[in-house]
Amino acid sequence: MRWLKYDACNRQCHMVEVLGCVRFPLVSKTFLSKTVQAEPLIQDNPQCLKMVISGMRYHLLSPEDREDLGESSRPRRKKHDYHIALFGGSQPQSCRYFNPKDSSWTDIRCPFEKRRDATVVFWDNVVYILGGSQLFPIKRMDCYNVLKDSWYSKLGPSTPRDSLAACASQGKIYTSGGSEVGSSALDLFECYDTRTESWQVKASMLMARCSHGSTEANGLIYVCGGTMGNNVSGRVLNNCEVYDPSTQQWRELCGMRESRKNHGLVVVNNRIYAIGGQGAVGGLDSVEYYDIASNEWRAAAPMPWRGLTVKCAAVGDIIYVLAGFQGVGRLGHVLEYHTEGDRWVTCTTVRAFPVTSCLICVVDTCGVNEDEDMDLIDSQTHAAAEAPPPPASLLSASS
Repeated sequence: MRWLKYDACNRQCHMVEVLGCVRFPLVSKTFLSKTVQAEPLIQDNPQCLKMVISGMRYHLLSPEDREDLGESSRPRRKKHDYHIALFGGSQPQSCRYFNPKDSSWTDIRCPFEKRRDATVVFWDNVVYILGGSQLFPIKRMDCYNVLKDSWYSKLGPSTPRDSLAACASQGKIYTSGGSEVGSSALDLFECYDTRTESWQVKASMLMARCSHGSTEANGLIYVCGGTMGNNVSGRVLNNCEVYDPSTQQWRELCGMRESRKNHGLVVVNNRIYAIGGQGAVGGLDSVEYYDIASNEWRAAAPMPWRGLTVKCAAVGDIIYVLAGFQGVGRLGHVLEYHTEGDRWVTCTTVRAFPVTSCLICVVDTCGVNEDEDMDLIDSQTHAAAEAPPPPASLLSASS
């Protein structure tokens, strides 16, 4: 209203359009009747007055009837609220969210023990933890609904294995490679349909590999690096390939500049970044990116830290390295790589995640507190409903 009153002569023509964006049912009935309805600009505009009265009538409806009003009577949803989730086991502070907005950590409740050499992927409000082992290979797939804060289990891949990789695309989770306990790397490629909750074996990769990276870009599934043969002593790869779900075929790509395994692999602005990891002779600080358009790998600024394993994720234009192992110690502080400026920043006041063998993925927590918000609104409207009803003359003014 202040905006309208500032230049009422020129802005009054926009009044209906502006107030049409206000969700009056979410405003308390008392405020609507005593303040909003009493505003002269609204009193003199029948369309705006009708909006206010509709908002007041909302408070007289039953909860069931309120649901029928749709979006106009519910809080607006935020578009996205990205956090980075890390899962390191069932001990306190072993599973946490990292909020890139303020570099803060918060705990995630987790009832399951840590898996060795598992993988994780997020799709449609659910985190899926696949593969890995404890004393024996784990067949089940642990699932965490971030909106409901609930854990449950489903059937995992048909071939339980360690050191596999996974990514999601269009409602399907694709798992690649890995190795069965004590065995060589596999070329196995499987697909889990989250809608039908069923697994299918797809065309095998062109090269068997484990401890590799996998990511989705433009609907295609990319796998890069890893090791062939034995996971401990096998040859480290720079080989890369891509799978097209529409043709169900694999195609070999230009190889990375350096061979690496246990590296980070993320997509930012149509580039696939390979970060750190273990090379043929030890830990790497090197970073390179694959330009999808030109099928070429190019060097980027090296990390200010050298890691045998790198746990990272990207939100926006920034890649966050949140955990890692160096051979004689773990990553101490969070690292940020700003892709636009090709520069690294060490966050000296933000400690890294303490579990170096954790699982990491980006999740969208938008809507996590929606139920609590609605409970608050309902309690407020219930209290307002106990106030005296608006004058009958006001309600009849809309007819």
